Amino acid sequence: MHDEHPSGIQEMIDRLRLNTSSDFCGLACLSGTLLRWKYTSGASNERVQRMEMRPGQDLVGTALRTGRTTLSDAQSSSEHTPGRCPLMLAERLVCAIAVPVFQSGSLPEAVLLVGNRMSCTFSEDMIHEVKQLGRDLEPLIRG
Repeated sequence: MHDEHPSGIQEMIDRLRLNTSSDFCGLACLSGTLLRWKYTSGASNERVQRMEMRPGQDLVGTALRTGRTTLSDAQSSSEHTPGRCPLMLAERLVCAIAVPVFQSGSLPEAVLLVGNRMSCTFSEDMIHEVKQLGRDLEPLIRG
């Protein structure tokens, strides 16, 4: 179950998943040194809500560590593309965009992830839409 939040974050996550025709959309927030998926849309099982991850060398960890959008799709696959994170493995996501979300200061405190279970190439418009929602979420997130 998701926390009730007056800001409508869950509705924003649901709308982004539908607008981008994605299979999964989620917002993971840092709690100490761990990331927790606070808001999700399109999850195939309940494990995601209990999942806690240490940011690593994967897609989500790279976005969090560098403060830059990171993506893995059919076009970007190479030896330099970050690996799939535990959430991507649990949800069987093949392609994803990870956008850092900043609450205050210069370090991101959350990551917005949009993914698909089938191979795809993300359009510039879709990447822009995900980045824009990341910016829209910045004043709303709580660590």
